[in-house]
Formats: sequence, C-alpha cells, structure tokens
Amino acid sequence: MLRIGLALFLLGAVLPLSAHKLVVIDIDGLDARFFTDPSLHVKIPVLRKLAREGVVMTVRDVAPSDSSSDATSMVTGTVPTNQSETLWQAAEEAGLKTALIAWPATKASDAPFVFPGYLEAVSKRSVFFEDVISHSTPKDLAERIDHDASGFMRAVWDDESSEQAAVWLLNNEKPDLLLLFLSDATAEQHQTLALSIYARDVLASDDDLIGQILAKLPPDTDVAIVSGHGFETENYVIRPKVLLKQAGVTGPVKVADGLIGTTDRNVAAQLRKLAFSGRKNGLGREIPLAEVRAADPRLSEWVIAFDTAPNTTASDEDHGPALGPGSHLGADGFWPGRANYRSLVILSGPEIKAKQQRGETDLLHLAPTFADILGVKLPHAAEPSLWPDLTH
Repeated sequence: MLRIGLALFLLGAVLPLSAHKLVVIDIDGLDARFFTDPSLHVKIPVLRKLAREGVVMTVRDVAPSDSSSDATSMVTGTVPTNQSETLWQAAEEAGLKTALIAWPATKASDAPFVFPGYLEAVSKRSVFFEDVISHSTPKDLAERIDHDASGFMRAVWDDESSEQAAVWLLNNEKPDLLLLFLSDATAEQHQTLALSIYARDVLASDDDLIGQILAKLPPDTDVAIVSGHGFETENYVIRPKVLLKQAGVTGPVKVADGLIGTTDRNVAAQLRKLAFSGRKNGLGREIPLAEVRAADPRLSEWVIAFDTAPNTTASDEDHGPALGPGSHLGADGFWPGRANYRSLVILSGPEIKAKQQRGETDLLHLAPTFADILGVKLPHAAEPSLWPDLTH
C-alpha cells in the first residue's frame, strides 16, 4: 500500500491538476453587439445555447487592439509588448498534447500539430491553401485529413478549412488543448461595414461549423468562444498633424493604439483647447494617462492622450484634410476603452455554472483562466484567473 501511495503521489506531481480538455475558438471580429443587439437578427443558435449552458461576458481588449495582439494576449495573459510563455508551451511542459489551427503569429515548431496563422486572413480572406499547409506540422497533415475527408484540399484557406482540420484532429489525435482561429467575420467587415449583413451571414455559417466541432468533443471538455476586439465603420479620418498646423501649432504629435498624443506640453495644451472648442474636428475624450501607461508602456512618455470621435480613425499623415472622409469600411485598432467597442467570451463546460451573466471582463483574465482549466500555470499573467468564480 505504501508503494502504491507513493506512486500515486509522484504521478500527481507530474500530471496537471485538472483532467479537463480545452477547445478555444477565436471568432475574430465577433463584436459583442452581434450577440447582445436583437435588432441585428444574427442567427447563432449554437453560440446562444453555449451561453445558456455557461457564462457570457463582454471583453475589454488590449492595446494595440488588433487580431495578432489579441491572440497573443489570450494565450500569455500579458500585454502584447511583453514576451511571455504561451498557454500551449505551458501545456506541453505538463505533458499535454496541443494543436494550433490558423492561430495568428504561430509557426510550425510551436506544437505537434500546427496549421500556422497568416494575418492576411483578417483583411483579405485570400490566404492560399498551399501557403498554410506547406508550413504545417507534421508535413503530411493536410494529406492525412484529405484522405479521410475528401475535399479538404482547395485553393484558399477559410473558416471551413479550419473547422475540417479541427474535427479531424479531435477525432484522430484527441488534443488536450486545441486553439482555433476563425477569420472570415473580421475579413468581411474590413471589406464591407462594421456589423454588416454580410458579416452576420458569415457568423451564421461559423455557428454551424462550431456546432460540428462541438459534436466531436468528449464530455470532459471545456469550450471557450472568444474574440479580441469590436468594430466600427470608418466614416472619418482625423490627421492631427494637419489639424495642429492649421491652428498654427508646431511640435511633435503621435498616433498610436487609436490614440492621439504628444510628449510636448505646449502641444498638449493646444490639443486640449481644440478638443474642447466645440467644433467637429475628430477629437474624442481625453484618456487618463494612468490608463494609457497600464495598457501600453511604450506610451509612458506621453503627457496627454485623446481618443478619436466615434467612427473616426487617426492618421499620421501630414497632408490632406484635417478631418476628411474615411473608407466607409469596417475598422478595428481603436482604443480598447471606447464606448461600444467590446468583444465577447462564452465559457461552457462540466464544472461551469450555467446561465451566468457577469458583465465585463478584461482580455488579460482569459489566459490564466484557460491555464486553470488545463491544470497548468502561467506565472507571468497580469490578471488573476476567473476559474474559481465560474465553477460549482
């Protein structure tokens, strides 16, 4: 008995604390309003069922607010500018099997099973299939999938390609952690409008694809549906360099993370004067510097920061109108704290309390929560895990 007890103790020291598997599906461009605004009539019954069975929260993004930065912080728990251990690295160190499908900024060596992600997918929906599979791990992964699911190989990689890869891996390799990135909804909004009817159609299709993935999951699996950023339609562009020049002001002015700021106190005073002039010039609310520095340490020398007005992006150009027409297409990259610029997380699993409405969370809470589900640690995560509050 002593030997058996010692063996079990040693085994417990090696294996992760939780036996749960985890599937994370990032629907890039899933603005929270797709889920919360009934007037949009988005047909996503699978996602709504998941929300009823678990918890749904709106998510405040990181800065910069873009697909690559979001996906990075989702698996590190740190701001994008900090290099840190990823969720899949922690899982592999704990002896867990991992798989990455189209996850941004990944490469073939990151996991035993990888289809790397390409940022072109979030703007063009035109990533060539061959570019993805030629950098996969193992090299014959696409051929093996196509052998079992005829028609997998095609000209362009899209969300259906990602779903087929996920289903095959769940059936055949049974990973403990699967990270899956769906890019069609964000690409559609970049090509049309924020929250456009075409993007809603894409989400309806993604909802069906997710339903097919869920049908293949073992009962001990937790599911996270996530997204990093919201969307707005770029109706206007503000050019702060031109705005200040027209006001007779000289000095440095910068554009970063969707904000307009400066390290010069004279320029700061003039920007504040313009912002409160009552004229429509594209400047929005002044952002507290503590908020700016916490979200992006690179901006720690700024002495003032302004968001842009709704549906207005900032340009670093020194020519053109100070406030001119925009592209009238969907845009992201805004400051995370602006109104109505939120994404979504849905968490569902055997230990998660059902029908929870928990308001808003910060994206940096997600990675440590995922780590707790897997029974691994991310010691550099900036925020605590939500797991203790979500479970029975």
